[in-house]
Amino acid sequence: MSLVTLNINNRKVQVEEGTTILEAAKKLNIKIPTLCHIKLQDDITINHPSSCRVCMVEVEGRQKLAPACSTPVENGMKVNTNSIRAIKARKT
Repeated sequence: MSLVTLNINNRKVQVEEGTTILEAAKKLNIKIPTLCHIKLQDDITINHPSSCRVCMVEVEGRQKLAPACSTPVENGMKVNTNSIRAIKARKT
């Protein structure tokens, strides 16, 4: 697979094409809250992507917030995980 370069919170990261914003953020140790990706003991994960909408992030150039758990990265993408708009969306 080819690599994609993007910025998350003004930090550059390269990940494989098809990676979600959530997975790319984890690579930078950026924590994005989720309820639909819960890791239980023994590496069992409950995964219902986009069901909780807690992981909403702001993507430059898009009007609507994007769920980090199901939005694939794009080359040149600029993501803000801690904008006021994203934080407010998580509280509602």
